[in-house]
Order: sequence, then C-alpha cells, then structure tokens
Amino acid sequence: MQISQIQEETFKAFMAEYDGHCHYLHDPLYYDYISKTQETHLLGLYEDDGLVGVSMLSATSVLKRYRLFTSHTGPLIQPFSNERLQFFLKEIDDHVKKHHAVKLIHSPYMIYQMRGNDGEIVESPENNHEIIDIYINQGYSHNGFTKQLVTDELLRHQAVLDLNKDEEQLIKDMDSKTRYNTRASEQMGLELRYLEEDEYDKFIQIYKDTEERIGFDPVSGEKIKNLLHALKERTYLTLSYINLEDYLEQLHGELGELSAEYEEMQEKIDSGNGTKRMKGRMNEVKDLLGNKEKRIKKIQGVQQEYGTVIELSAAMYYYNNHEMVYLFSGSYPEHSMFMGTNFTTWQMIKKAKKLGVKRFNFFGLTGDFTEQSKDYGVFKFKKGYNTFIEELPGTFEKVFNKPVYKMAQKLNRI
Repeated sequence: MQISQIQEETFKAFMAEYDGHCHYLHDPLYYDYISKTQETHLLGLYEDDGLVGVSMLSATSVLKRYRLFTSHTGPLIQPFSNERLQFFLKEIDDHVKKHHAVKLIHSPYMIYQMRGNDGEIVESPENNHEIIDIYINQGYSHNGFTKQLVTDELLRHQAVLDLNKDEEQLIKDMDSKTRYNTRASEQMGLELRYLEEDEYDKFIQIYKDTEERIGFDPVSGEKIKNLLHALKERTYLTLSYINLEDYLEQLHGELGELSAEYEEMQEKIDSGNGTKRMKGRMNEVKDLLGNKEKRIKKIQGVQQEYGTVIELSAAMYYYNNHEMVYLFSGSYPEHSMFMGTNFTTWQMIKKAKKLGVKRFNFFGLTGDFTEQSKDYGVFKFKKGYNTFIEELPGTFEKVFNKPVYKMAQKLNRI
C-alpha cells in the first residue's frame, strides 16, 4: 500500500462510486465550498495500483507558519479494513507533519458498535471495538464516549432506518402511535413543498425557534445557511402545510356521508327491516357524527385564528450514494394536532427509496436512552420508525508540536 496526493478530479471520481458511510463533511460539494476558504489536501490510498481510499484534509493557519488540520470525518476506505485504516492514518500523520501540523483532529464516520431499538448494545459483525486502539496506538488521544446532542464534534449516536423493504412493510414496522400519526396526517390532506433559496431565512427561523424551545445546543443560522448553499444540489428543504378550507370541505363531505348512512339505517329500522347489528352500527355512527362535528368546529376556530393556509413544520435533508440524512427540523407547537413532522418524515422516507438509497438516517442522539435524558422525546420519535442505532467512536486528537501548540493556546490562536 502507498499514499499520494491526488487531484480534485480523482477524488470526485472515487466519491461518485463510493457507497459506504460518508458524512456531508466529506462530500465533493463540501470540498468545493471549503477549498475556497481554507487550505485543502486530498490524499489517496493505493493498493495494487487501485485507489481504495481517500482523505480530505483542511488546514487553518496557526501563528502564520503552522497548521491545524482536520480530516472531515475521514478517511474513507472501500472495502474497509482495520489494516488499511492503520496504514492510512500513519501516512496521513507523515503528510501533515511535512506541512507543519500543530494538531490533527479525526472524527471518523465509522461504526464502533451497533445498538438495538431501545439503545441496548447488540452483537453484530459491524461492531469494531478495535478502532479505538488503532487511533490510540498511533498516538492519538480519545475525547471519550461523549453523550451530547450538538457539540463541535461529530455526533456519536444516530438512529437509522433500513429502507430495504417495501412501503407497506415500513408502515407495519412502525410502532402503533407513529403508524397512526402517519396515516392520520395523510388523511387530513397535508401537503409538502420544497423551499427555494430566497426562503432559507424562513427555514432557519422555524428551526431556531424550535431549538430554543426544546433546549438544544445552538447551531448558528449562518452555519445552516452556508450548508444549504454548499450542499444545495444534494439537499431538500421542506415545508409541510395544510389548507383548512380544503380540509373543512373534506370533513363536511365525511359528515354528509355519515349522516346519510345514519338516516338510511333509521329508515330501515322504522320500517321493521332493521337488524341487531344495524342498531349497534347506528350507535357507532352517532358517536362518529358527534366527533366529526366537534372536529369541524375546532378546525373552524383554528382557521379563524390563524387563517386558511397553516404552515406546520420545516426540515432539511441531505443525501448521497449511501443514505438520506434528516439534518435539521423545526415545527410550530400550536399546530401539532396536524402532525406535520410525521407527514414530512414519511414523504421523505418514500423520496429516499425513489432515489435508491438504502438507509434513512435520523441522525443525532445523545446516547442517553433513559427517560431523564435531554433528548428523550427526540429518541422516542426516531425509535417509533423501527430504527437501529449506530454508535460512532468519537473524536481523536494528536498534537505534533507541543511547544507551538501551548504558545498558540496562551495567545488564544487555537
């Protein structure tokens, strides 16, 4: 095996065929974005003259002469092996040292261990506990098995839905509440549209309001907007909404059908042609009529207060050859009765299947799966889709020049 610096075209050709774990931070679109503002290095891992791995590194200047490097969730290797990773890391270290590295940070997008739907550790051929030792033996320090939702590091736990099933089976596999909410949202006639570039601020506002309400660690609006611009070709920005005039028309139609059914049964009973089963059904229909009338009255009240077209939720999705990722979302709690988030999630799961990707990644969880956790509600929502959980190894750091690093810390330059 050997490594060498590679051209942008070689990197992009490899990524076009790569279908393993790949974070958006290693996407060629992100490379186009970051390479305009930072020094970037592209390295290739070769075996028997074939390119089997790539690493995208970016560097920021420290005290003019030195560099702080990050590996952007890489390196990426296909087919993956620990032996290839170990060799690649050593060669990456040698490369950055030649370019005056003060420090190198890795947050590899690789599986450390698999967990079940409840967060329990499970036996799996994908478990790779050795990955920690590979980095530590290479001289890296491990930032630990963190349990935080949003940090400067890569999130360590993510809930993933296997899309290698038909839509009917995906619905059946949901828990009862998620399945009910999904079907109910479709029956209400919710709609979905994609937001355009001039509506980015609308999305960011919805997300930031939700972030503050739920208490998530903040992600800057500027960062989100930069991501939207950088990843535009592989991003869907959605807005779910409902037209209450249409919904009321639908409800009145359903009310009319129930009324006609009730009157028809009443006529048969009055003429002596009724049955015992029919009398039971009349009681059911009577209850349904009452519920339908209450629903109409409630929706009329919502329409009077908020108008006819009600925006419900917004979300950002990124996709590559491997997966679709549910990155950010926000919703209006006063309109939770319409279940806009459930509607959007199901529509985008179906979209991911049409794109041909095999996974729908609900993305970050803290890794605390108890009811006391900060994100327990988020965990329950993602769990409802019958997801499994991937635990990533976390972040590793290596300081190459301790005197310069300490000096830069004192001067607040790093």
